[in-house]
Amino acid sequence: MKFGTIIPMIGDLASTEAIDAVCAKAEAVGLDSLWVVDHIMLPHSIGAKYPYNLTGEWMLGTGSWWDAFSVMSYVAARTETVRLGTGVIVLPYRHPANTAKIVATIDQLSGGRVTFGLGVGWMEDEFRNLGLDSFHQRGALVDEQIAVFKELWSNDPASYDGRFYQIDRVSLTPRPVQQPHPPLLVGGNSDAALRRAALLCDGWFSISLRPQELLERRQFMTGVAEQNGRDGDRLDVQMLHGIVVTDDPDHRAGLADHERRQAITGTPEQIIEELNEFAEVGLTQIVCTARLPGRPNSLESTLEGIEWVMTEIAPRVH
Repeated sequence: MKFGTIIPMIGDLASTEAIDAVCAKAEAVGLDSLWVVDHIMLPHSIGAKYPYNLTGEWMLGTGSWWDAFSVMSYVAARTETVRLGTGVIVLPYRHPANTAKIVATIDQLSGGRVTFGLGVGWMEDEFRNLGLDSFHQRGALVDEQIAVFKELWSNDPASYDGRFYQIDRVSLTPRPVQQPHPPLLVGGNSDAALRRAALLCDGWFSISLRPQELLERRQFMTGVAEQNGRDGDRLDVQMLHGIVVTDDPDHRAGLADHERRQAITGTPEQIIEELNEFAEVGLTQIVCTARLPGRPNSLESTLEGIEWVMTEIAPRVH
């Protein structure tokens, strides 16, 4: 299994100093990937229900949130080997030609290290504040965007005639280093997201699942792929998840279900055991932040968590 982490671009830790330090630590300890996350502006009152926990409450609030693509471009220049991922870009917020150009440019700047995670979005309030009326048709719109990306990255001149987008004999440069395009991962746990991954993309970026849930969702995705002539076993399976380390082996037995879903919690041995369960059901990479016992939320604890994962955990996970 591979390991990645989110770049410190949101909340109190967001700073150039923190990004530089995480980039240096990631490459020093052999972390596989660094990831950006995407929102443009956050309403102070969110009516939408967060779909990736049992409570529906979004815990991140309205603090600092840096631009995903700007941070990703900066990280491309600050690193040499680590892969760069988007976890995930909300496609309806931007025109696909603009997104395609940015992704291809960063793939060039990084020497072909981009993994492009994409999603339809869930926060209707943000759509509305951006002046977008596409929330209730965002799935169909994203399907077209994926087709537009592939056309623009593959053909010159490129043309597309769809319900939402019409492009007539255009040239879009640069082309991505990775051909025919960077790996495309679909974010989300819904049937619609898994069908999109199975039919149109290269894999799935799941969010906060238990091992059995991941297995069931993966089997659904691979079944759809194989029913449509694609090799489901070739689809990549990644997951955004937390790791919370405790000294008490009985701690996680007292956690509520929604707390267990939000993080792999336990002693190092318990965490290794659960990560191996994930590996056995097909997880290829976990994108995580490790919280060690008694450590405050700080840059120092973030760096310590990255090193701990790669030295104490990763060698014992198959």
